[in-house]
Amino acid sequence: MTDGDAAGEDGLPALCAAVAAHDFAAAEALVGAGADPDRVLPDGTTPLLRAVEGGSPAVVRALLRDDARLRLPEAERARLLRAARRWYEEGAQARLRRLTGEAGPAHTAWPEEQWCQVEQITLGALTARAGHGAVLTALESAFGVPAPPAELG
Repeated sequence: MTDGDAAGEDGLPALCAAVAAHDFAAAEALVGAGADPDRVLPDGTTPLLRAVEGGSPAVVRALLRDDARLRLPEAERARLLRAARRWYEEGAQARLRRLTGEAGPAHTAWPEEQWCQVEQITLGALTARAGHGAVLTALESAFGVPAPPAELG
């Protein structure tokens, strides 16, 4: 692959397709080929924000890389942490219900994740993995956010 930021048929970077598919290997390869996880998309999101909201800890780690604390401005780090907390506190299924307005049963599966198993939930046209607790922990670690004292006791 010569251009890690090459656009797909939908006009979005190929990295967004890998993120939407929760495909760790493709996301890692695309970032390795130069895809920018921090590229601002037409809707104001970034591939990294989409990964955080998608709930796959492995995909988030592929996009964070080792330099996240240095490369991301404080406002973007705060936005990513807010998104992860919102999904974690609300729960993936409840958040999907709110976003889609779907009242029927959710389709759930347990697909293979790179190094853990995370429930995948689909409601309407949206799918997310329920790994937002691990995503939040990964972000806090990458950004140097100390654990709240209540969690340490």
